Amino acid sequence: MSARFAGLAAVSIVVLAGSVLMPNLVAQEKTKAASGGQSIQGTVLDISKDKSTITIRSGSTTRLVAWNPGTKFLYGHSRDNKPGSVEQLKASFYINCVAGFDARKELTARECVYRETR
Repeated sequence: MSARFAGLAAVSIVVLAGSVLMPNLVAQEKTKAASGGQSIQGTVLDISKDKSTITIRSGSTTRLVAWNPGTKFLYGHSRDNKPGSVEQLKASFYINCVAGFDARKELTARECVYRETR
């Protein structure tokens, strides 16, 4: 009888943990969907104005992010910024871009916030 109770208690704990964690995961997915893409952040390694791309390094990972005339560039922090431009962006700056895949399956930024240091 006690083994049966222990098994039921274990199942109850798993269900309880799932019910606590699931809303958090759903909220993260809604936030990601609302922002319209994934956040790519790190140090600017290179800016190719002729190809309209920015090479961003985050840890040991390097990502290539494109921009287009519709990309919004902001200077400062996510909560405190002012309008910026790709012309002001320099290698070694810290950048955070919200990007998604376009029709050509290229990772394209919708908005980038940059500053001198992290």
